[in-house]
Amino acid sequence: MAETQKIHAFFSWQSDSPGKTNQNAIRDALNVAAKKISAERADIEVVPDEATREASGSPNIVSKLLEKIQEAEIFIADITTITLPGAERPCPNPNVTYELGYAVAELGWDRIILLFNEALGVFPADLPFDFAQHRVSRYRFAQSDDPKAVRGRLEKLLNAALNAILDKNPKRPAEVRGLSREKLEHDHDVENMNWLMSAIHPPTLDQHILDLPHSISDRALWFWENFKGVFTNSLFNIYDPVLKGAVERLFLGWRTAISHGELYHDTPAGLHVFTNPGDMPLTGKHQQAWNEINSARTEMRRAFDQILERLREGYIEVNIHKANAKAWDEYVEFKKKFREIFDDN
Repeated sequence: MAETQKIHAFFSWQSDSPGKTNQNAIRDALNVAAKKISAERADIEVVPDEATREASGSPNIVSKLLEKIQEAEIFIADITTITLPGAERPCPNPNVTYELGYAVAELGWDRIILLFNEALGVFPADLPFDFAQHRVSRYRFAQSDDPKAVRGRLEKLLNAALNAILDKNPKRPAEVRGLSREKLEHDHDVENMNWLMSAIHPPTLDQHILDLPHSISDRALWFWENFKGVFTNSLFNIYDPVLKGAVERLFLGWRTAISHGELYHDTPAGLHVFTNPGDMPLTGKHQQAWNEINSARTEMRRAFDQILERLREGYIEVNIHKANAKAWDEYVEFKKKFREIFDDN
């Protein structure tokens, strides 16, 4: 049995904002998200951490703080505005800013989650220019809000952000120093394509393309949502123009191919079949939609074939078989949990 890897997620908090809406709310949501991810991923345990927690003796607080950040895999910072509304120069907590700067140098921006409570500041106007250039996860939690409702949304936000970093596993700055731009871009694309291919199950996609326009399976729709989730994520990007173009065409073709859901009827077997009343020849709207879906599936086939060809000739580090197995395992796990929920009800 593989040893569980501990992933330390360091939370840089501030006490200028109300604890109910910021420090305590984020800490509680982080703990819940960490436990959920640890339960879902057998090989990973996400361990929340913060300043001087579990530090024995009386070490230099700043040194211990920086050591914890350096050893972390993920850094979460509350960059909510702490100045009064209408202040000439709104700003986040200076201690958080200091810790964030160190984290950027040690971990890199791709391992950082920035949180901003819009109930206490104006986004993005309140943020320093260099903060605003990066992805910021916004939430809204005022003192008068119901904690249960808001914390649920905050938990989902952190769960998604943590999973995105774990899936991508970006390199730290120290790992890329001294490399040429070409090598950096290649490694970046390997990282991102491993992420993307782990969201696609090629056998399911192959069958999906064959079945269109006649039918669409629930399984194909599940993998579409997975694929779309990676493709639209702000962390996802491809430098290679051939790969980039092929991935974009696959996304556009797939989106078009499933865009006529109103013309499909459901079956008990989890299959959605194109509606053709009385098996009569297609006319008007139905024929137009059929032709559009047919063209889209042809584009999907060409785009996916080009992705596979490009990966095999220039990106052998992308293990298609391993990614395929991971995608399938995640689908099987989803189906298992779905059945458990259904059985409980």
